[in-house]
Order: sequence, then C-alpha cells, then structure tokens
Amino acid sequence: MLFMTVPRISAIQQGRLAPLYGGTPRNLSPSPTLLVESHRAGPADSGTRLIPGQVLSLFLEPVGVRHSAEGFPSSRIGIPANSTVISMRGRTESVVWLGPAQILAVQVADSVMAAAASTLFDDEGFELTPNPGVQDARLSALLQVLRFEQASGFDSGRLFLDGIEQALAAHLVSHYRAREPGRRLRTGGLSPSCAKRVVDYIRSHLDGTLSLEALAACAGYSPAHFSRAFRETFQVTPHAFVLDRRIERATELLARPDHSLLDVAQLTGFQTQQHFSRVFRQRIGISPGAFRHAG
Repeated sequence: MLFMTVPRISAIQQGRLAPLYGGTPRNLSPSPTLLVESHRAGPADSGTRLIPGQVLSLFLEPVGVRHSAEGFPSSRIGIPANSTVISMRGRTESVVWLGPAQILAVQVADSVMAAAASTLFDDEGFELTPNPGVQDARLSALLQVLRFEQASGFDSGRLFLDGIEQALAAHLVSHYRAREPGRRLRTGGLSPSCAKRVVDYIRSHLDGTLSLEALAACAGYSPAHFSRAFRETFQVTPHAFVLDRRIERATELLARPDHSLLDVAQLTGFQTQQHFSRVFRQRIGISPGAFRHAG
C-alpha cells in the first residue's frame, strides 16, 4: 500500500491505493473532509481502478472517454464542458481517456454526506447515482467556487470552505441520491441562549481559525444542522457573519496608531494582508489605509 503524507483523492489501482490522478496538485485543501485538486488529465491516466470515496469531477473543457465496468462491454462517452461526473464508487472500472482535459476533482467525506442526509431527511442514506456528465448550474457554481478557492491558496479560510462543503453535500443528497429522499425536515433556528453563546465564541476567537465544526460543537449541533439553523437565525451564512465581525473589529483596531495594517489583519484572523484589504474594501468601500487616514 502507498502511504501518503497528505490526504489525496485516491483509487485502488494495480492492487494498491494511489492518487487518482498523477502529479502533485498545488494548494491542497486545508479540510480533512473536503479534498480539492486541479489536474490536467489525459491518456496517461487511463487504466483500471476502483474508487472507494465519493468523487466529483468538474470538466472545464470537453473530452471523450471509453468506459467499462465489471466486465461489461466498453462504450464511448462524450463529456461536455462545464459538466460534472459523479464517479462510480466501490466497483472496478476501466477508463481510457481519448484526449486531454482540465478538471477539478472533489471528494466529499461520507460522514459529511450522511450528516446532510440526516439533517435534511432524517435518513443517513446518501449513496449517489453515478452520472457521466451532469448539467447542473447550481452544482457547477459550487464546484467553480472551490476551483477559485484552490487557485488562491484557500485564502478565504476554513470556515468559508466548510460552508461550501455543507451546501455541496445538501445539494447532492437532495438531487442525486440513489434512492428517493424522504420528507424534508424543518430545522428551526438557534435558541436565544445558544445564539448568544455562539456569537460570544466567535468574538473571542476572531484572531484565529474558526471552523464550522468548532462553531457547531459550541452550539451542541452537528455541522449540517448548525449551518441551517444559524442561517435561519441570522439570515446569513456563518462565514459571512464572521467576516462582518472581523471587519467591525478591524475598524476599531485601525483607530489605534500602534497597530500596523499587518497587525490588524493578523488580529482579525485574515491569512494575508492582501486578503484583509480586499475584504475590507468590499464591505466598507475604501481601503484600510484610507479608512485610517479618514479617521
């Protein structure tokens, strides 16, 4: 077996677990439950494999493949640009690439999918139906967000990535489950005491990395349940709420001359000064430096 020092989207090939695609992708995901990789795939990636995880591949350009599974005759499949392949999992398949293509490969952990199914339908059944090319604007948009995040080094932070993961899992279990979903459940919002506890936790941890898992634990919910309940209570996502609190804190710190712009960025939990400046301008309308001088 091949032991990998960092989590990779993998498949069993020639009797061992190895990365599904060759090469080393840059900017690997900081989330252990949502793996995101960009690849230039092609004929060199052809072969027989078994994918154990739940893998989606967004194709950024069209390509043809020949595909067969468990002894059935092969067939040619044309995959259009901006379509998503929901990979077959747990079954041996043979894939022959007929040309190169740029793809974004994403793997969502079973635990996240099961939690989404339980929260939405009180049913942990989440197995997805394989599909050689889904044309779904919502699904493509979520994957494109992950693509841009990966290209930027995931500089929007872990909480933003967690939110996209929850939205992706909810969409998949609602629309692509192998069996018909049950009746959708109503989540309800956070109680006033729970909402205050979560807000207090956020305010006391603005200078660090906040994750959806940590916020959900503070509330006593699963991440999937918490994400929906938080949005119902505050009418924004946890990530948007935290960004607003960070910018509020930044405006207070900018009024103090003993803090540099880099200090303010670090004290409000931004990974880089550039990311801080970009978000500040988006929300306030001027740069942090201009805001400081105006005060």
